[in-house]
Amino acid sequence: MKYYVYENWRAESKAVIHRGSCGNCQEGKGCHKTVRGDSNGRWWGPYATYQEAKEKGVSLMRPIKDHRCI
Repeated sequence: MKYYVYENWRAESKAVIHRGSCGNCQEGKGCHKTVRGDSNGRWWGPYATYQEAKEKGVSLMRPIKDHRCI
């Protein structure tokens, strides 16, 4: 299983951890890329473990949240 971090600088300025298989993540491609491009945030990953993804989230210096897919 792979994990990704979505760094969102518009909505609440947060970092959200997702499973790669999540419909919102789509292995780091996101679900709104064609509509919004990179205007709202950026995907980081893949990470082999949840812990690695969490460490990346910490490094972004934003509040970290787990998406409901976790």
